Amino acid sequence: MIDTASLPVVDVHCHPFLNVGEVTPEQFVDLAAFPGGGVSYMAQAGLPLDEALVREIQHIRRNTVYMRFLIRQMARFFECAPVLEEVVAARNRAVTNDYKGYVRHLFAAGNLIALVADFGYPQPPVSVAAFQEDMPVPVVPIYRIEPLIVELLKADIGWEEFRRRYDETIAAALEQEGYRGLKSIIAYRTGLDISPLSRTSDQGWQALDAVRRGTGGGAMKKLRDHLLCRALELCIEYNVPMQIHTGVGDYEVDVNNCRPTLLMDLLRFPTFRACTVILVHAGYPYCAEAGYMANVLPRVYCDVSEGIPFAGSGARRIYAETLEMAPFSKVVYGSDGLALPELNYIAALLAKQALAVTLNDLVAHNMLSLEEAQEAARLILADTARRLYRLEG
Repeated sequence: MIDTASLPVVDVHCHPFLNVGEVTPEQFVDLAAFPGGGVSYMAQAGLPLDEALVREIQHIRRNTVYMRFLIRQMARFFECAPVLEEVVAARNRAVTNDYKGYVRHLFAAGNLIALVADFGYPQPPVSVAAFQEDMPVPVVPIYRIEPLIVELLKADIGWEEFRRRYDETIAAALEQEGYRGLKSIIAYRTGLDISPLSRTSDQGWQALDAVRRGTGGGAMKKLRDHLLCRALELCIEYNVPMQIHTGVGDYEVDVNNCRPTLLMDLLRFPTFRACTVILVHAGYPYCAEAGYMANVLPRVYCDVSEGIPFAGSGARRIYAETLEMAPFSKVVYGSDGLALPELNYIAALLAKQALAVTLNDLVAHNMLSLEEAQEAARLILADTARRLYRLEG
């Protein structure tokens, strides 16, 4: 049998958070559940909420397989009854007594050894130093390009200044501020159908001019497509990975425009084939597509976050579908954890459990030897991420 429980884990995709202190059971569920469509998310987005809707959302989110798994596993961690109220009470005592010690205990139990964190969410941003101060493991910061684009669009500047500030801000993040990669959520904004010809500087200035004049005609898409292409070029120049969101996300995402194969023309274009690209979420629910791309595009990788842990029992299928074609040396584990350290811990537990089932099945069907399966587990959970982000150890 494959042993994954004792293996170290690098969480290649998560978000920074600070200690929120004690929470009610309702707050815990809202923060720990899939973020899209939760009470806090809807409130931040300015969407209408009333007491009846809040109660309905709470009821729904308590009844996912993932949430029931989380409560049971946290009950085991605290050695209490698997009841939400008892788990939250035990958690609150731990947080109040020694938050940093509690997080250290959680991460040690899951053998989490490093976090690769996208600091573009939440907004306003959590500082890298503040997050690292609370975390017992190294934090690798990733720079998201969309907040920068928003900031530059607010400035009264023309294309040359826009382009200069865009390049210089990203360069400073990578050269001076400790960031080790870039991230884009263009899938949320204008979709993943991006022509590689968008890289031409003419498209950039023409699109910005049209946006400034409000003439429409898809100008914002053209501008964002160009800026993503430029970000890929900067990743090549600085030899760092580019994370691109694919697949599901918050409730407003058009999943049809987020399929990973929409990126094929862009990523197989000669200019961009040199860029290391990580398909965030492995395109869930289109994991087989992402696995195919990792097979045929030499520098494309799949990150299985978000589906793991939020799809619950679907974690086994996510691994199985991704590994149908993806080399196991090009699949990396992530959680998309945010808001609470419990998410990083629970996701690591579920990921190890599901990966063991998937790999044991491959061994049982004589697809892999036991030694090969153990090697695959080490690569997926930590070793490939260590190489991509130049982590020691």
